[in-house]
Amino acid sequence: MTTRRWDIDERQTGIADGSAMDPQVQSLLDTMKRDGWVTEEPEAHLLPHLRRACGEDWTLTTEQLLDDGVYEVTLTPTKESKDIKPIEVHRTAIRLLSAIAEPVFFVRQSEPGVFDCVTGVLDGDPPGFRSHGHLVRLILN
Repeated sequence: MTTRRWDIDERQTGIADGSAMDPQVQSLLDTMKRDGWVTEEPEAHLLPHLRRACGEDWTLTTEQLLDDGVYEVTLTPTKESKDIKPIEVHRTAIRLLSAIAEPVFFVRQSEPGVFDCVTGVLDGDPPGFRSHGHLVRLILN
């Protein structure tokens, strides 16, 4: 395994640790653990926005709410996509998921073509709604 952080990294170390964002991340974690925080009926609240975000480039092929509250959505490209670079797949996933983004928005690529997202409203976030959220797994085939 290389010690470089990207292809032309010469320093091999950063300028600080990430603890400056600890309070924000901890707030999200604490809030996500509240019973009933994950919102019901993602097919009503999220699906229309995801369909619009697909535009002419993607087709929504499956969607299902899993027992753990994760809303799993699978998309396939409408055009040949064998030559899409991994970074472009990542950027596409972020663009699609941004259509459902709320004040808190976290995305992590968990495996090739699979993006896990938490989005929602924490206490005190604008526009002042009660705290709630969504767990979404976007699969780009």
